[in-house]
Amino acid sequence: MDVLEDVSRKFLEGNLKLSASLYQKLSAINSDNLVLSPVSVQLVLALIQLGARGKTAAELQEALHLPNSPDKLKESFKVLSSKLKSNQDYCLNAANKIYLKNKYVIDPDFFKLSREIFDAGLENLDFEEKVHAANVINKWVESKTNEKIKNLIDPEIFDECTRMVLVNALYFEGTWALPFEAQSTYKRYFFKSDNEEILVDTMHQVGYLNYKHDMELDARMLELPYKGNDITFTIVLPNQIKGLRAIESKLEQVLQPQQYSYQRVRLSMPKFKMQSSFKLIPPLKQLGVEDAFNPEESDFSGLLVNDERLMITDVIQKVFINVTESGTEAAAATAVVASYAVTSVGYEPQPIEVRVDHPFLYIIKFGNLPLFVGRLEIPTV
Repeated sequence: MDVLEDVSRKFLEGNLKLSASLYQKLSAINSDNLVLSPVSVQLVLALIQLGARGKTAAELQEALHLPNSPDKLKESFKVLSSKLKSNQDYCLNAANKIYLKNKYVIDPDFFKLSREIFDAGLENLDFEEKVHAANVINKWVESKTNEKIKNLIDPEIFDECTRMVLVNALYFEGTWALPFEAQSTYKRYFFKSDNEEILVDTMHQVGYLNYKHDMELDARMLELPYKGNDITFTIVLPNQIKGLRAIESKLEQVLQPQQYSYQRVRLSMPKFKMQSSFKLIPPLKQLGVEDAFNPEESDFSGLLVNDERLMITDVIQKVFINVTESGTEAAAATAVVASYAVTSVGYEPQPIEVRVDHPFLYIIKFGNLPLFVGRLEIPTV
């Protein structure tokens, strides 16, 4: 059963479209290892969209694939925020914070919605004290991500025009429902290309997993559940060593719920740890968000009481992931800077052999919602 069944189907469909399109834009300009948290981007941009008006709001709504009804928007994100909570089986937390320039007053309607829907806290800061302001925000991000996301904000991001910074922090830590045994980890070859391979620490297990050989994608897919079974780690392994780009081009199809069969699998896959950092304004522009970054056209008149035109001057994200024998730790933080706009038992069948020994795609899903989407070109630890 989908743990997010209370969230509208249309919202989930929109999230998958955003996840695919944003990943593809970033993938096109990043050829190495890559990991993105599309839901973190969507949460923080949906938060600032509450204060957008007119064409600015419409462009954000369309690019983020948000419900076109304000009530549906509120309902969907309120349910989503309430679901992104830890339980006895795993740690999952999403936190939102608004930092506001000293002596500025937040619009009371915007603040009310930000609290009701996103449970966002509010703190005043002097952004002209650049180092101090960056330290305050970075320490909050560290505290919400188990210190895995550090230095999200560069002090030089601030200037005399900075009025507001909105931040989302997302953290996940889960143990495999079927852990890999540490003593079974040993070096195996990982093929970076047809004629280049490296030795990497490779984990091994045999067990029953959701498995699919997709002839159309020319790939094999399998799901590794975490304890609690709400969250899964999906591997999409091309049949061809150089087949990853073709799969990425069909990412929206890959992200859809799949028809798996429950199969006994002998799995080998690399341990890895990595971090990605992104500047998101260029891909967001490619997705149709224009006015929000334009000092003459932006309309965020629902953010502040103060009579100033605001624009978005930065959207940044950092993501961390660590996959080991026991489970996975993953974290993301996304910040938006708004500034004054200057102009089974018994018979055991022979297991299916799956060697994850060349570049592959992976997705950490909460039900059908992608929390993290990434690719591994070269395992790093």
